[in-house]
Amino acid sequence: MTKTIKRWLFYSAAVVFAVLSFVVILYAQGYKYSFSEAKFFKTGSIFVKSNESADVYLNDKFLNSTSFFGNSYTISGLLPGQYTIRVQKDNFSSWQKKAIVEEGLVNDFSRIFLLPKSGEAKDNFKAEIKGLLYPTLKTTPTPLIKPTPKPSPSKIPTPSPVSAEPFYVKNGVLFKNMENGETERLAYFVAGFAISPDGKKITWWNANELWVMWISDMNYQPYRKAGDKDLITTFSVKIKKAAWFRGNDHIVVDSGGYKVAEIDKRGGLNIIEI
Repeated sequence: MTKTIKRWLFYSAAVVFAVLSFVVILYAQGYKYSFSEAKFFKTGSIFVKSNESADVYLNDKFLNSTSFFGNSYTISGLLPGQYTIRVQKDNFSSWQKKAIVEEGLVNDFSRIFLLPKSGEAKDNFKAEIKGLLYPTLKTTPTPLIKPTPKPSPSKIPTPSPVSAEPFYVKNGVLFKNMENGETERLAYFVAGFAISPDGKKITWWNANELWVMWISDMNYQPYRKAGDKDLITTFSVKIKKAAWFRGNDHIVVDSGGYKVAEIDKRGGLNIIEI
């Protein structure tokens, strides 16, 4: 073998080694080559967490089950693009979204609810919903003997004071009392409203529409700013009542039957009908 050939083999091996090292470093840093785009992209991830242990599917392909502790699962190394992610469990409702993966970012879906579809678990669940929507009213027994009213001097009637509550409904209008003493109109034709347990969101409803407004900034996905409003969904049957369900990210509605709706509309809205 001549010196020229040896030199050529040496330099070729060095180039191959450098290229392979570069590729390995890119993959280690979270990059992946897209043959359709003919270039490297930094990959992204999808994180899911459910209230129940369940199976995770990506584009209808089974990946794995959620972890034993925490019921969570991370799909990493995904090229930028749109994916269909599904979480399901036998005899429970399923959850599905169109998730947009971006370079170097994690798409977080950590508030997934799967609810029972039959059996004693469903009966208990329905009782829980009924208790949230229509809590039992406790009344004080009326005394048998009423005290004789004492005459009082006549007073000039005064106008009713403005509600001291942060939010109130008057003549179908939802008002918010501002810190500067002024009042802001938030919505019209309002039938009722409910503030989330953490005090950071308010939901209200009219005949068929369910709305949410964020009172404070959110520090988890989907990020929202205080004052953001969103029409969650429109029901075909009149809404009788609504309430927050198991936290601050789902609402249970009585509208031609009980329904549990998530407020995260990214990639589609999951509504569980009971």
